[in-house]
Amino acid sequence: MDLALEAQLAAAQLLGRYARAADRLDRDLVLTLFTPDAQIDMGAIFAGGPQAFADVVMGFMGSMAATRHELSTIVAVPDGADAAGYEAYVRAWHRIDTPQGTRELVVLGRYIGRLVRTAGGWRIAAHAEIIDWGEDRAVDPAWLDGNAELPKGMRGPADKSYDVLA
Repeated sequence: MDLALEAQLAAAQLLGRYARAADRLDRDLVLTLFTPDAQIDMGAIFAGGPQAFADVVMGFMGSMAATRHELSTIVAVPDGADAAGYEAYVRAWHRIDTPQGTRELVVLGRYIGRLVRTAGGWRIAAHAEIIDWGEDRAVDPAWLDGNAELPKGMRGPADKSYDVLA
């Protein structure tokens, strides 16, 4: 397979799994994505390695009623045979239930970083987030809360996606 295509697919898979891990609160999945010595820089939220980062992701995302991370415009550029840089656009939606009501936080940003090929496949060696725009507003969750026509997404292995994604 062409190295550029391989790096592109690896970036899309790893970042897609990261979004899933954050949204489903799957700490074990977060840890499969990074090299043991990866450096993660999320600004004031976190800077450090994957073990502590997994705890921060679980705590930060877990403090919200629901989250959804959507990726687009994923670009990976090989740097030698076993490394590549990446940039991916992300739209992160967060439902926050407070005593004053439900809020919606939407953040548009980019993930940037570096992938490396390891004996276990491609992994993230460096990861950072840049925020381009955001909005926090009050919302009315009545439609979703009252709609019983479709199953609702859940955190953890009770989510229907675990039936088809091991």
